[in-house]
Amino acid sequence: MKEYQMTDTSLGTVDVSKLEPMDQDTSNIMKSEFKTGLGLSSIYYVFIFFIPVINWFFKDFAFNRIWGGMTFTWFLTTIVGMVMAFAIAAIHTKKYESRLELYQPASSSNENKDSIKGGNTA
Repeated sequence: MKEYQMTDTSLGTVDVSKLEPMDQDTSNIMKSEFKTGLGLSSIYYVFIFFIPVINWFFKDFAFNRIWGGMTFTWFLTTIVGMVMAFAIAAIHTKKYESRLELYQPASSSNENKDSIKGGNTA
């Protein structure tokens, strides 16, 4: 087995066309991760692009003062944006953990090993 060393010097390049194809489990994991990330990112981007729209078309509403002089726009970008980021991270983590359980090998002899897909990565 080859021993690896950490270095900042270039050790060559990898020709992507010569790489072996991914195994089916890894391919399924990557597709699932991509779908999860794309969906959650889309929700966040729609929210972020919604802010300039309300600033432009609904000025009276967007610049209405709430909580100690904070405008509604600032409330959305600070408080709601942070809550959304936390929720998106929690959802992504939960989905990742469920995927991890699906693809981890059975560690207990009591588990039905036929129902577990196997592999050691998620």
